Amino acid sequence: MVSSYNEPLITAEWAVAVFRQAKEAGLPCAFVSNGNATAEALDFLRPWIVAYKIDLKGFDDKRYRTLGGTLEHVTTAVRMVHERGLWLEVLTLVVPGFNDSEAELREIAKFLASVSCDIPWHVTAFHKDYKMTEPPNTTAAQLIRAAEIGAEAGLRFVYAGNAPGHVGPWENTNCRSAG
Repeated sequence: MVSSYNEPLITAEWAVAVFRQAKEAGLPCAFVSNGNATAEALDFLRPWIVAYKIDLKGFDDKRYRTLGGTLEHVTTAVRMVHERGLWLEVLTLVVPGFNDSEAELREIAKFLASVSCDIPWHVTAFHKDYKMTEPPNTTAAQLIRAAEIGAEAGLRFVYAGNAPGHVGPWENTNCRSAG
């Protein structure tokens, strides 16, 4: 059972009420968040969840603030989730002209590796939709390069998503020891 969409932290009490019943039924529970969690919120959720996915939207605080958040809050949340022993995965939507520079992707990968080289990092493609018709779509080559940057930084589990058949081995989950 996963609480997601918009920002589920604003309905954490409701999520815990649902998770309580889900856990009694034997279902594991998780959270998908923008990463603006506090220690208190994570401690409130911790007894009920086993996993937490954070959207890390870039590594430039000025641009992060244009989205209504701050980079420090999100990086702190990544650390706090990891410290609490929850299964943590991080996703970065690679948006051309916003967060797709090699320098910024390297900073994200370096940060994640500093927390743990075992954090799975998903790099996914932006695509034009509805009223957001700019910038251009992220290419498979851009996703592959982002995944390579993650691996070069020492991350052991890097995946390029939402471009099936176009990103080679980066779309598959493989055992590190057996391949």
